[in-house]
Amino acid sequence: MNRRPTLRSSMPALVLALAAYSVGASGDQPVGTIRNFGPNLQQTVCRQPEGIAVDPRGNLYASSNSDTATIGHVCVFNRHGTLVDIIEVPTGTSPVIGLLGELFDEDDGLYVVDQADNVAPNGRLLKINPRTHAVTLLAAGFSFPNAIAQDRHRNLYVSDSLTGQIARVAPDGSSKTVWIDSPLLRTNNPDQPVGANGLAFDREHRFLYVANTGDHRILRIPVLRDGSSGAIEIFADGATINGQLGITQALFGADGIQFDVRGNLYVLANQAEEIQVLSPDGRLIARYAGSGANVLDFPASLVFKGDDLYIANMSAQDGGINSKLSVFEAPYPGLPLDPR
Repeated sequence: MNRRPTLRSSMPALVLALAAYSVGASGDQPVGTIRNFGPNLQQTVCRQPEGIAVDPRGNLYASSNSDTATIGHVCVFNRHGTLVDIIEVPTGTSPVIGLLGELFDEDDGLYVVDQADNVAPNGRLLKINPRTHAVTLLAAGFSFPNAIAQDRHRNLYVSDSLTGQIARVAPDGSSKTVWIDSPLLRTNNPDQPVGANGLAFDREHRFLYVANTGDHRILRIPVLRDGSSGAIEIFADGATINGQLGITQALFGADGIQFDVRGNLYVLANQAEEIQVLSPDGRLIARYAGSGANVLDFPASLVFKGDDLYIANMSAQDGGINSKLSVFEAPYPGLPLDPR
């Protein structure tokens, strides 16, 4: 897999020097630094981490994804990067399990989706009690559930990467409806057949932002007063940015997304192996990659804890050899995910 320069920036004011740091807890490090967090996970049940979430105490929950697993695993790391717990997740109606996006709710615990075998109705939305390890089925019927977001009423939104739909699920699982179905949420890219992926609400919850991985785009959907979806629109397009700036690989494989408190959108471009940052008006303003042993490797999901941005590296294109978590020292804290 080609390794690219450590840092790219489309705005000189945001050019930040990156440095290599040893494995360990997040802490004082230069802004813009990416380094490994915790051990290499290749030889563990935590290999190929896809989803990532954080609880109020700073514990990280990383979901392991495999097309052939018959037991799912959520691995729990403390704030020092030490593996402190492993939660086993059983299969559902499919003989295999593949855990993807996660979201931690302080009251309800950990939400996680299971892509299963990518065939409806086997995809599931699950709730896990981190203390007892109890697993509850909240919703089923998905083809390829991928990411989770939560609105101010604590409804859950789940992207389906094959159908081009986003479902809305009540917090207790009592209802599941198709919130939006759009061709813009699908892709015809044979090399990356994943459409709707990462989800994030803006600060005011006026828009739900969506990464389309195969089309290398970020979309946004207005949230109307009655809670229904408005007309979907393209917020940022990788090909357009490439042409405007004379660069390559903008939003290339856009995957997980999260906002900071300034309204900047952090995008994991998994095929570019970068963190790419969009301004509130959709301009590409910075690109970050690690250096040496601290490079990103197919970064899939991300979560803020203060100004520390944690990343799950799925290592999908090299068989999981570089399965690991990373931490990035962001210029500004992340927008809190708790909508209340």
